[in-house]
Amino acid sequence: MDREATFRLVQKYTQDVPLILIGTGGTMPYGIPGMPQLASHLIAQIGSKYESDEAWSIFQGRLMDGKDLESALTGINLLEEIMQDITRNTWELIAEHDLQLFYRVLKNEFTLPLGKLLHAMCVPHPKQVNVVTTNYDRVIEYSCDQFNISVNTLCDGRYIRKIDIQLAKGKCNVNLLKVHGSLDWFEHDNGNIYSVPLQRKIPEQMHPKIIPPGSEKYRSIAQPPSRDIIHIADDYIAKAQSFLCIGYGFNDEQIQTNIISAIRKDKPIVVVTKKLSDSAFRMISSNAAKYIIIQESDAPGFTDFFMKEEKYSEKGDLWRLEEFFNILY
Repeated sequence: MDREATFRLVQKYTQDVPLILIGTGGTMPYGIPGMPQLASHLIAQIGSKYESDEAWSIFQGRLMDGKDLESALTGINLLEEIMQDITRNTWELIAEHDLQLFYRVLKNEFTLPLGKLLHAMCVPHPKQVNVVTTNYDRVIEYSCDQFNISVNTLCDGRYIRKIDIQLAKGKCNVNLLKVHGSLDWFEHDNGNIYSVPLQRKIPEQMHPKIIPPGSEKYRSIAQPPSRDIIHIADDYIAKAQSFLCIGYGFNDEQIQTNIISAIRKDKPIVVVTKKLSDSAFRMISSNAAKYIIIQESDAPGFTDFFMKEEKYSEKGDLWRLEEFFNILY
């Protein structure tokens, strides 16, 4: 398949405003820490505090051996106190870098390419884009603000905002589902969950409402509001005509199970990422008839396009979102 035919196929698979899934690979280019930075931060901040705890020692050893946070936490039952410290320190690290990005965007230092993509997709009927993300950061929200796109994060109010699942039924340009929580979300000691935007520190009597990686996340996802948001995401997935995955690693069973079921029924999927893991690659290629995986090539300065029983390489960094946009529009 040549360049023109490959690009036409990408356009065909995304022409009906796909459901967009965004993972950490979609926001790391803008300074949001990934797993390696988070692992180093946790060891530096709380490693000495729990050095006598056997489970923590195993967990820390796995991190130091280079395992990602998800794998390092798998099969380990850490004390609730440790999990709370992991959650708080995760929030603090990501919030610090997220706010740095916010002020750069506020000063108009650069344009977020994700906003450009969402703006273009909002134009066709029905002028609505559904986005699902496992990220806590606010890069998607900042992207929408830059392009004057209305975004529905299921939060009602102005300054003290509450999560309202009913808002998912509204008609906004971008419906954003944050299935693992948000930097803005906190649970008060009284049990209420609030969205309190752009905090530098965790407010008193509140706890970050984010779900860290590991086996503990499956219990957390079963609790509100994540449980309700997952149900809405399932509905979006069922109704989607196609899928566009940006920096998404396919390691969340609650999301990917229904996506795999959908692509088995010939719904197209386009994956744009720096490098897809071998397991995720097999998951897509063995279940989808209509797929395109776009990732950085082993050959410097090239991008690989993988399709059913076919591969095409093109010069340039077309796996980067700002370059991928030029394929679509």
